[in-house]
Amino acid sequence: MPNSPSRNRWRVRGEITSRREVFQRTIVTTLLVIVAADLIDLCINLIYAPFQIVRSAIQTTLIASVLGSSVIYIMAMGNYKLYQMKSHLANLNRLDPHTGLLNRRAFIELAETALASARPHVLMLADVDAFKRINDIYGHPTGDHVIVTLARLMRSVFGPPCEVARMGGEEFSALLVPATLEEAVRLAEAFVRQVAVADFSMNGPPLHVSVSVGLIPIARGASFADIYARADQAMYRAKADGGNRVKVAS
Repeated sequence: MPNSPSRNRWRVRGEITSRREVFQRTIVTTLLVIVAADLIDLCINLIYAPFQIVRSAIQTTLIASVLGSSVIYIMAMGNYKLYQMKSHLANLNRLDPHTGLLNRRAFIELAETALASARPHVLMLADVDAFKRINDIYGHPTGDHVIVTLARLMRSVFGPPCEVARMGGEEFSALLVPATLEEAVRLAEAFVRQVAVADFSMNGPPLHVSVSVGLIPIARGASFADIYARADQAMYRAKADGGNRVKVAS
């Protein structure tokens, strides 16, 4: 699955992205500081105090290693903390806060990248059947629980390299990377079956829901708005036929 351009837009060259890099940067930079300090100390002592070269070199090495490593470690950790904060903010910009899935904007970016790719993709739209009735009968907390549980099911069924997203409300989407359209249909039907047998209740009597799914192969160079509309039409045909099923866009 191609990466979204926005994923690395905020990255800075030389940025520290892990604790391992913090220690690597500290060790390497400290060694360079020690070498530089010893060379300067050697030059000075060759001119002014050649008889103190060894003792001075030991003192300089100890001071440079202690002070240098401390300062460099603090600076490297600051760099890493800044990266973590920027990464967190970037994720907030890309993820749906309720489910942790990609949000609509991030998903559209990925889909548009897929449209320019030679790799085959299939767009899937899924919508919870009779979701308003669930909210009306069981209340909005249960409705929220249904959305979160459905997102968890999507993650388990459509693992990498597929990408899943919440488009808004009770509507979800996925970019499937199958070998064929038939494989995508089998994968979507397996998802529909898992949803149908799952328990969505919140510590109460069993609650079962169903989803309607629309699929469309992504043709290279096509318009995302066009393929999304056709997948949406297929999904609503599935609803019109009673829900709990998969339809492929014609």
